[in-house]
Amino acid sequence: MNQIRYYLLAAVATMMIIGCTDDSMNQVGFDNNSEEQSASTDEVKAILEAIPGVINVQLLPDNSADDDSYDDAGGNETGAKRAGDTADGDSKIVQTRYYSFFFIQPVDHKNPQKGTYSQQCWLKYHGMDKNVVLVSHGYTLNKYSHDLSTQLDANELHIEHRYFGESLPEPFDNLKMTYLHADQQASDIHNVVSALKQHLFKTGKWACTGTSKDGITTALQAYYSEQNGWKDFDVYVPFCAPFMVGTTYNDGSYSCSDITAVTYLRDVCGSGYPVGSKEAVAGERLRKIPLLICTNEYIRRAAIKAFYEAIPEDYTRVMEQYNSKSAMSTGNQTKDLAAFAINSYYNALFGKYSYIPFRVWAQYVPDLTRLENNTATQEEWDFFKSFITWDDKKLFEFLRNRPAVKKEEGTTRADNDDNDDNIDLTEEQWNFLLFRRAEPSAPYKIQAFMELGHSENDYGIVNGTGYLTEEECERVNDMFTIQYAYSQAGAAGIYKQDGGKLMTDFRNWVETERTQPIIFVYAYNDPWTGSGISDAAAQVNPMIVKVVDAIATHDDSFLHRDFYTTESKDLIVNALNKFLK
Repeated sequence: MNQIRYYLLAAVATMMIIGCTDDSMNQVGFDNNSEEQSASTDEVKAILEAIPGVINVQLLPDNSADDDSYDDAGGNETGAKRAGDTADGDSKIVQTRYYSFFFIQPVDHKNPQKGTYSQQCWLKYHGMDKNVVLVSHGYTLNKYSHDLSTQLDANELHIEHRYFGESLPEPFDNLKMTYLHADQQASDIHNVVSALKQHLFKTGKWACTGTSKDGITTALQAYYSEQNGWKDFDVYVPFCAPFMVGTTYNDGSYSCSDITAVTYLRDVCGSGYPVGSKEAVAGERLRKIPLLICTNEYIRRAAIKAFYEAIPEDYTRVMEQYNSKSAMSTGNQTKDLAAFAINSYYNALFGKYSYIPFRVWAQYVPDLTRLENNTATQEEWDFFKSFITWDDKKLFEFLRNRPAVKKEEGTTRADNDDNDDNIDLTEEQWNFLLFRRAEPSAPYKIQAFMELGHSENDYGIVNGTGYLTEEECERVNDMFTIQYAYSQAGAAGIYKQDGGKLMTDFRNWVETERTQPIIFVYAYNDPWTGSGISDAAAQVNPMIVKVVDAIATHDDSFLHRDFYTTESKDLIVNALNKFLK
C-alpha cells in the first residue's frame, strides 16, 4: 500500500478532544470480578523486567516522551477518569502508564539456532485486571490509542513488525530480508503475548486489532493461531485489510499485481448515492475522466500536460521507453502518454478516496461539460489539471486552505439521523486525519512482492474507446509496478514469490474455519474494500462478521461520529459482545 509520511500538527490535547466519545457509548462487559490491582509503577516495571525475554524496560514519562507517541488519556483528567471507571460506575482515577521494552525473538522460528534479535514493544498500562488490546503493526511502531481499547477499557500493547524500525532480524543494510514472512511475525506476536499472559495480564480478555497492513497482520494472526493451536486471543478485529492474491496469466506466469482494489474504485466508490446529490454527480464525473482522456483531445492534452508538470520524472521514463522503441510502448507517443495519464489519475484518485471522506471533497470535482467542448476558462482548465493530479496530501492542503464556505448537508448511503455530514471539518478533525497515516518502507513492498500481493490499476474502462486497450495501458505502465521493481531480484532467487498461495489459502480458510472469531471492518468508499473478504464468507461462517461503513475512510475510528456511523459502531459492539461474552 502506498502510504505517505505525515506528522501530527496538533498537540496531545487535541487528540484527547478527538478521542472523546459520547457518554452513552456502551462498553462490553466481561465476567471479570477480580478486584482492580492498583499496582505501583515500580511493581509493573519489576514484573516486566522479570519476564524471560524482556529487556530494556523503560517507564515513559506522562503519556510517553517518544516523539511518535500520541494518546487520548495521559495527563488529562477526563481521560484518566474514563480509564479508571470501575464496574459499578464509580469513578476512580487511575493514572495511565506507558512502558517501552524489547523482547528477544528468534531470527528464524523454524531454526532457533540461527540467533536472536530484539523486537520493540510499547505498552499503555491500565491495570493488571483489565483487558488487553494488541495492536499488530505491519510497519514501524506508531504509537497511538485505538478506539477498540477505549471500548474495551483495555491495556494496549503494540508490537513492531520485524524488519521495521528497531526490530531487525538482519542488519539494516542486508537487503535479502530472508525472514520477512507473515508466519515469522505471527510467531513473534505469539511469544510476546504468551509471556505477558503468564506473568502480567492473567485474567482479562485479549483482542487483536490493526488497520490496513496492520489489519492484514491481525487477520493472519488468527490464521496461524488455528494452524499452530495457539489460544492467545478471544477476538480479532482487522480494519480495512486487503487480501490480494495477485494475477496468474494464461501462460502460467504469476504477478503480485492485483487489480481488485482499483476495480472496486472504478465501479463502486462514489456510487449508490441519490440521483442529483453532489456525491452522485461527483462520482459520475470521476468515472468519466479516464474515458475522456481516450476520446476527447482537449481533455487528453490537458491531462498529459498536468501529469508532466506534476511528476516529470515519471513522464520522462515513459518518453524514454517510447524513444527506445521498446516493446512495452504502443509505438504512438500520444497514446503512451495518455496511458501514463490514466495510470497517474487512478493513483491520485485512490489516495483521495482512501483518506479523505468523499462527502467533504465531492463538491470540488470539476464540471467536465465546458472542458469537453473547449469553452472553459483558463481558470477552469487550471483547476482541472490540478485536481486530477492531487493525491490525498495535496487535496488535504487545498481543503485546509480554502476560503470559508457556507455549510451544506452531505449525503450518506446509510441514512443515519445522528450523523452530521456537513462539508466542513473542525481543525481538530483535520489534525486527526493528518495523524492517521503511516510512513512508507521498502520491507512492505518486498513482502508484497513475495506473499501479500500489491494493488495495481485496472484499465478495463478504456476497452471499447477505440483509442487504447487495457493491455496497452498495462504494458506502458508496467515499469511502475512492484512486480517490475523486484522481478530481477526474484529471478535471482533473492525474493521468492509464493504465487499467491498465502492469500489464496487465507481466503479459503476464512470461509471454512470455525475456531477464530473475526470482525472484519471496511469502508464503502475505501478502494481497499475491493480486496477485502467477500460478503459470502461472512454469510457462510458464524465466526465471521463483516461491517462496511457508509462514511468511513481507510481508518479504525469507529467510536468517532465524524468518521463512522452509529449503525456501524453498534454492529461492531454487538459482535464484540457476541464473541467476548
